[in-house]
Amino acid sequence: MKKILLFIFVFLIALFIGVEPSSAQQPTTAPAETTPVLCPNNAGQRGVCLPELDAIYQEQGKGEECTVDYAKFKTDPGKYHFWIEDQDVTSQGKSNDRARQFIYWVTTHSAIDNHPVLTKVWSTTRNLSYFLVILTAALLGLGIIIGQRTNFETGIKIWPSVSKILLSVFYIAFSATVVISLIQLSEILMKFFIENLGGKDLFNIYFSGISQEKNYVDFVGCRDLNMRVQEAARTEMTLLKITNWSYYFMGGMLLIRKIILWFLLFISPFLAILLSFSLIKNVGMIWIGVFFQWIFYGPLLALFLGGLASIWQYGIPFIFDFSRINTAAGYIYPTAITLLYGGPAQTLSTVNNGNYIDTYVEYIITLIMLWAVTIFPWWLLRIYRDYCCEGINAMKNIMLSNLNPGHPGGPSPSPTPMPANINSNVGVEMKIPREIGATVKTRIETIEEIKKAKTEDISRSLNIKASNITDIAHFETNKTLNETTNKNINYLKNPIQASTPAERQKYMNIRSELSSRASKSDPVANRFIKSFIVSKISIAEKENIIKTLPTLSPTLINIKKKDNIIKTLPTLSPALPKTAENLVSETKKNIEEEITISPAVTLDEYEQVKKMWTNAYEKGEIPKTENIRSRGEWVTGDIVFITNTLNKLLADNKELKAQALDEIGFILPIFLINNLSGDQLVTYLKAKIEAARTVKGLLDREKEVTERLKAKVEEVDVLKPKKKEVKTMELKQELKEELPN
Repeated sequence: MKKILLFIFVFLIALFIGVEPSSAQQPTTAPAETTPVLCPNNAGQRGVCLPELDAIYQEQGKGEECTVDYAKFKTDPGKYHFWIEDQDVTSQGKSNDRARQFIYWVTTHSAIDNHPVLTKVWSTTRNLSYFLVILTAALLGLGIIIGQRTNFETGIKIWPSVSKILLSVFYIAFSATVVISLIQLSEILMKFFIENLGGKDLFNIYFSGISQEKNYVDFVGCRDLNMRVQEAARTEMTLLKITNWSYYFMGGMLLIRKIILWFLLFISPFLAILLSFSLIKNVGMIWIGVFFQWIFYGPLLALFLGGLASIWQYGIPFIFDFSRINTAAGYIYPTAITLLYGGPAQTLSTVNNGNYIDTYVEYIITLIMLWAVTIFPWWLLRIYRDYCCEGINAMKNIMLSNLNPGHPGGPSPSPTPMPANINSNVGVEMKIPREIGATVKTRIETIEEIKKAKTEDISRSLNIKASNITDIAHFETNKTLNETTNKNINYLKNPIQASTPAERQKYMNIRSELSSRASKSDPVANRFIKSFIVSKISIAEKENIIKTLPTLSPTLINIKKKDNIIKTLPTLSPALPKTAENLVSETKKNIEEEITISPAVTLDEYEQVKKMWTNAYEKGEIPKTENIRSRGEWVTGDIVFITNTLNKLLADNKELKAQALDEIGFILPIFLINNLSGDQLVTYLKAKIEAARTVKGLLDREKEVTERLKAKVEEVDVLKPKKKEVKTMELKQELKEELPN
């Protein structure tokens, strides 16, 4: 789209500054010895000035007048107006009428989409498609036979494959009928919008009367040789050139649409083959996207054109002042050529020809609207096709699941079967540390794998599955897992952010499948949609956490709604305030001491969370920000933040509870999707703040010891010079005693 807009911009600039005819650059002057051919009036008479303009010249009081005497004109080219025939104006006028006839023809003449020459080309691709289907069926049959004789599992199912082959043959046979029917339906819609919304009267911006051949044949263009009106002549010629190209561009887009649809008709039989193989199915989806983009372009353009015609009929909704039309007061921009131009709301004449700012601007707006209704439908459909297509993706997924027969080109690799002598009922439980990350994951990449996977498996593949608060701590304390989980969440919310087309397609497929499952009352999928895919978690979803929060005695907590609430980052690592100990007023400073461990959390889980966070605070990477520059600042900031969060969560005010849930970052959606309770959340925060206080105590003691050692070192440094001075004095005394008198 950027390239198209750049092209249009460069094109318009070229029209304005580089495509002027030589006669538009300077007045057309005739040799002194030859008298130019005078401009004829409507009756064909020469040697008569245009009566409307002659009256305007006299009313303006500038001393100007129209003359038919060339010698008189030469005496003062700035005072006298001398109208002559001009070949450049004549050429431009004929060119403009040619363009108008072109766009009129394009919009009033339908193409024959079922013409024998088109069906002949289509029949060739149809026969080739039949051959490819037969070849595919033969390969499938060969694979089934080999699999049965060698007892090798190929993954090919007989009857599903047969049904898909029959469906492909059926589509190939009627592909032309389907495609042509859709094209003709779009043509009917185009005709309806153009005829019923006034689009047939759209293209009478300049000239007068209807588009007919007589306009081209009889037109003779004239120019005023007055030296003071040549800017007007250049401007008028440029605007008419742009109008020309506007019509050609619009008509060209409609013709390109039709030609592209014909070529898509030619290759439509191949669609059954393209969608059947995973390696090339994206090519088939490209065909579908391009086809429907150009199918809808025609009716949408016709709708916009019809709306544009209605706007023109009732007046462009800007504040215009047309009170000066057809008067001397409105004759600011002089008429310098006989090619009349003006907006759709104007009645054209030599004294109402874009002659002042309002009529001139109306015509400019008219041209811009023409370009807008030509480009905008294509751009809109392109955006819809690429980005706003959740419904289309859902349809695509259904289509692919029905048409993809697996891998007919050869057997898919299958898991190695277990030996028959091993009893599958006997197993060995192995405890693997979480740090190793040895979780067995189901591969979920393609649409088929996504559809077959359970919702819990999808959650696990995205690293969002959490059965207890230990998993939550693992998400937060493991930097790699944290980044991966955040990336998956962001891509799930907005697949467009994905770095590669494959990833973008994967997350769009997951969204589509989860939406489908949520509509079928899948509870996990429903929580997925409400937690990750919606723009913001609703109050109703937060209520599920709030109603399971523990309650404390009202005397323990008396939090004020807007008293120095510490602003935090969206994660559990906030920016450190200037005075970290300045907590929210009237809150309990050590509120975690009043909280009991949730019955849903075992003591082992609780201690494991404390251990993980203690290790993270003590040895983990410091999340440095503008306000966090050291480990002590990080730990202190988290203590302040969690203290305030717990005070809000356990307050009586629901608004404060909801505010606290908004402040705890990405772990809230993980709690919601895994159906963890509010008291589990509070217990998790209790374990985390206790770990932080433990590490803070260690850091404080370390700081105290360091300061003591530093003080001792300074004391030693102070005493050292005195000892040296004493030894020096003793040495001098000994030397003095040993020396002879």
